Amino acid sequence: MSTGTKDRIASTALDLFHANGYSATGVLDITRAAGVPKGSFYHFFESKEALAVETVKLYEATVKYELLDNADTSPLGRIRAHLSYITKMAEAENFQRGCLLGNFSNEMPSQSAAVTAVVEQSLDLWTTKLAAAIAAAQDEGEISNHSEPRRLAGFIIAGFEGAVARSKLTRSPAPLDGFLETVYSDVLT
Repeated sequence: MSTGTKDRIASTALDLFHANGYSATGVLDITRAAGVPKGSFYHFFESKEALAVETVKLYEATVKYELLDNADTSPLGRIRAHLSYITKMAEAENFQRGCLLGNFSNEMPSQSAAVTAVVEQSLDLWTTKLAAAIAAAQDEGEISNHSEPRRLAGFIIAGFEGAVARSKLTRSPAPLDGFLETVYSDVLT
C-alpha cells in the first residue's frame, strides 16, 4: 500500500473531523469517503485516535504559522497577514467549520489525552510564533502596548478562537470582524 493511500485517509479524516467533529466521525465514514477498504486504515493507523493526532499536524500546516516569521514584512505586517489569512480560512468555509484546534480543544479533553496534547502543542507553537512577532513589533515601535508578548499572544489566540466559534454559530463574519477591529485598534496599539 502506498503513502498516497495514507495521505488520502489522513486528508479525508481532517476534512471529516473538521466538519463533523471527532465523536461523530467513525473509521467507516473515513474509509468510505477516502474510497479505501477498512483494512487500509489499520495498515497505516493504529487507531482513530492516532489518525486524529496526524490530522492536527496536517491542519497546523494549513494555518501558515510561517507568515509570522516572514522577514520580508514588518512584524506588525506579519501579524496582520497571519490574522487575515486565518480569518479568510473561516470565511472560505462560510463559517461552518470553525478552527479545528478550537473544535478539538472543546471536544477532546474528555476523549483523548494524546489528541489533547498535540492540540496543546500546536497552540503553544502558535503562541510562541505570535509572541515573537509581537516582541519584534514592540521593539520596532509598531506596537506601543508593552504587555508581555506571550501573554498578549495568548489573549489574541483565545479571542480569535472565541470569535471564530461565534462566527460558526451565527454563520456571520461579524464576530471575527469585531475581534480584528478590537485587536488592531485597542490591543496592538
